[in-house]
Amino acid sequence: MNARYDPAALTRIAEKLTVLRRLADEDGSGVVIGPPEPLEPLPDLPGVAEVYSLFDRLEGNNFRFLPPPQTRTPAAWAAHLVNPDDPMGSPLVVGKEIRSVPAGLRDAIAGGDPIYLDLEDLDVYWMEPDDYVWQYKHPDDDVPFTVIAPDLATFFDRYVLGPGYPELVAIVLGDVARDERLRRGRHAGRYADSWRRLLITAGLSD
Repeated sequence: MNARYDPAALTRIAEKLTVLRRLADEDGSGVVIGPPEPLEPLPDLPGVAEVYSLFDRLEGNNFRFLPPPQTRTPAAWAAHLVNPDDPMGSPLVVGKEIRSVPAGLRDAIAGGDPIYLDLEDLDVYWMEPDDYVWQYKHPDDDVPFTVIAPDLATFFDRYVLGPGYPELVAIVLGDVARDERLRRGRHAGRYADSWRRLLITAGLSD
């Protein structure tokens, strides 16, 4: 297990969230940045509860990030179940794309395709859902997946709240979603991705 993460990343995340909360309130774009919710650290998952203690929800119009239920308390983690038949080792879901979910249904539907946290290496990765299903049926096959970050703190610091965000969009949703711009309204000509617009306003991404 990768027991290392950069504690300084937690400070950077907290500082970025402070700025983004203020800008989101001023912008009125519907971006959600939940308040801090202190969680008790989990020795098996260094850095995970520490990251999720800084917010309870992050959401634009392409992604939703919530703390996995298994990480909310030590008791919940102790009770978590690992599916012995899962070829990927029952990874935790750290976020979901919501672009595929109609806006009117997002309060009722948790989200679309997931982004995972590996329980052995603690890296964050993306895997096409069809490839996940294929891996179940063919556990001895080499199925492609993309490691996005070596730990959760790096993932949020760089790929959710930093310059790597456009890369995250391209990996999970494709180049079209990354580059899509609005044709009408007060944001005409700007990126359709409300989260990316907020990061640009804050000077955290381009």
